[in-house]
Amino acid sequence: MPNCWACEILCGRSLKKYLLLVLGWLAVMPAAPEVSLHAQTTPAATSRGLVVWAGAEYSNFQTDFEGGRLGGIGVYADFDRTAHWGAETEARWFRFEETAGQSGSNYLIGLRYRRSLDHGAIVPYAKFLAGAGLMNYPHNIGHGSYFALAPGAGVDFRIRPRLSVRADYEYQRWPAAPGFPGLPSHGLSPNGISIGFAWRIP
Repeated sequence: MPNCWACEILCGRSLKKYLLLVLGWLAVMPAAPEVSLHAQTTPAATSRGLVVWAGAEYSNFQTDFEGGRLGGIGVYADFDRTAHWGAETEARWFRFEETAGQSGSNYLIGLRYRRSLDHGAIVPYAKFLAGAGLMNYPHNIGHGSYFALAPGAGVDFRIRPRLSVRADYEYQRWPAAPGFPGLPSHGLSPNGISIGFAWRIP
């Protein structure tokens, strides 16, 4: 059975430094200038400083272990600090479409770059997250918690001033997985798509 590294991942020095770097950057980055969106009323269309979007999503991922796929629900939040740069955090729980008891979860945070098109109605973005990936392997052969790197990209469609719909692709890399004693650990690369929506917090 792989070693359980959840505490080391969530409390380890590397992740702490990464988290402090993201939060520190978010705190000191100059705020975006005031931006007005066309065809909106003034209160809804004006943005200054930190803008927060909180959302929920459905995800379907290839686990990269014995060809398994898992579906799950998740939550995410975007913290837009400038016109292009911000931070993102997300958590997913893969409990649907389980095969032989396989399940998993992700807890990630990182930076995001976006560029608005069509007066802000379409917002493509790229992101680079890091954090914890957890998996319960099929047939009760074991479970593991791993440090995860997660680049990704997607697009937000702003269908209302405070409502956005998202399509997202994410490629994760778990370098130490699966970590079974006596077997090589070449890493796993779970990847998949997510569809969700978010609400802008006033």
